[in-house]
Amino acid sequence: MDRPPPAQASAGGHPVLWVSQLAWEAIPRRLRHLLSRGARQRRVVFVEAVVPTAGPPRMDFDHREGLVVATPFVPRGLTGDEATALLRGLLDGVVRDLGLGGFVLCHDSPRAMAACRLKPVATIYYDCPGGPRSPLEGDEALRDEALRRADAVFVDAGHDPLGPEFGPATHLLPRGVDLAHFARARAGGPDPADQRDIPHPRLGFYGALDRDVDIDLLVAVADLRTDFHIVLIDHEGGSDRPRLPARPNIHELGPKSYAELPAYLAGWDIALLPFNHEAALRRAKPSQTLEYLAAGKPVVATPLRDVINPYAIQGMVSIAEGAEDFVIAVQCELHRADRRRWLQRVDTCLRGSSWDDTWGVMEAVLTRLVAPPVANP
Repeated sequence: MDRPPPAQASAGGHPVLWVSQLAWEAIPRRLRHLLSRGARQRRVVFVEAVVPTAGPPRMDFDHREGLVVATPFVPRGLTGDEATALLRGLLDGVVRDLGLGGFVLCHDSPRAMAACRLKPVATIYYDCPGGPRSPLEGDEALRDEALRRADAVFVDAGHDPLGPEFGPATHLLPRGVDLAHFARARAGGPDPADQRDIPHPRLGFYGALDRDVDIDLLVAVADLRTDFHIVLIDHEGGSDRPRLPARPNIHELGPKSYAELPAYLAGWDIALLPFNHEAALRRAKPSQTLEYLAAGKPVVATPLRDVINPYAIQGMVSIAEGAEDFVIAVQCELHRADRRRWLQRVDTCLRGSSWDDTWGVMEAVLTRLVAPPVANP
């Protein structure tokens, strides 16, 4: 859809204009979840990363997941200042053409903020250290300016540390998970065709099969216990994935869509978080932890700070380091006698962890920011 959609009344409250330095498909999945839920309550327009073009500048529009995605096209070969000036004009056109009067400006990049000359009713900065970043994102002066201009700052819970530059307007967003989506795995169902003939017990991992995954650990576990069958799904994988040695009990099933994951999870006996030491040093925070638990699957993980606290401390995840300890942890989980009590503990932890709950935190902040002042009697 290359023409702007017709202006329409927002579902409730001021519309949200989100300006990003990332393409819609490249933003962290948690942000897509949050924006799609926000679009149920407010009109949301997401302006994605600039696309170079051989033609004239333009803004294309598309509908995705309940919101409008606007794609700016800017001619190649321009200087930085020229490209920024064109982008500013295109953003002005989005506000005008979509009828976004009285909008809230949100952004996830100081450089995206620098390109804006818009006049919103409020400005929000979404600081997402775990997501992909522009190579120019290290410009601390731009980041400081973005923080200074923000009426509120959202930070994903678990990202550390909150530095002194974050003030009282900073709001920690609770971890989220699509509970209904992953709970489908608890109901079982037929195995997908490419998993059907893999013997049990199955130890599964999905995620980016990149250099954060401890491939040596997986191979060592497979060699120690040839009756264990390790299932690997390259979900959201990158170009730097390492080569995995061939083993008869390691099964690479290739990439799968987000919609397919519960069907595969349903057929696993144990879910794995096999991250290496370098990932632990960088304090990796895998989104799979809550997803595995929502699916009702026992989890065995390498020592990651974000997994140890709170999930291992509360007895919901087993932590192991080294192949022999990993095998022991898997065996303990396979023969756990208190599975029902464990699942009750998991469900208590998951309460309030849906993406709807997380958006509720953001919605409350948005409402407060734009609420008219209460007159003194």
